[in-house]
Amino acid sequence: MLQNFNRKIMKIKVLFFGMLSEITGTGSMELENMENIRILQSHLWKTYPEIKDMDYRFAVNKEIINGKHELKDGDEVALLPPFAGG
Repeated sequence: MLQNFNRKIMKIKVLFFGMLSEITGTGSMELENMENIRILQSHLWKTYPEIKDMDYRFAVNKEIINGKHELKDGDEVALLPPFAGG
């Protein structure tokens, strides 16, 4: 008998910009049960291997983060490529 039917599914929204949105074919997607940035990054690399060698940063809820970062339900994660100013 299944015991974990009450377990809540954690959902995050992932935003893509620039070349990342071209590669993924979308500006955003919703993913489930991505517990931290490393798990998310691994999932994205497997799904879109072209982005593995690209330069980009992560922002969670509009704040740029570095290294390991735990995610929670409802978080918005943006993949930010380098921006050129002028």
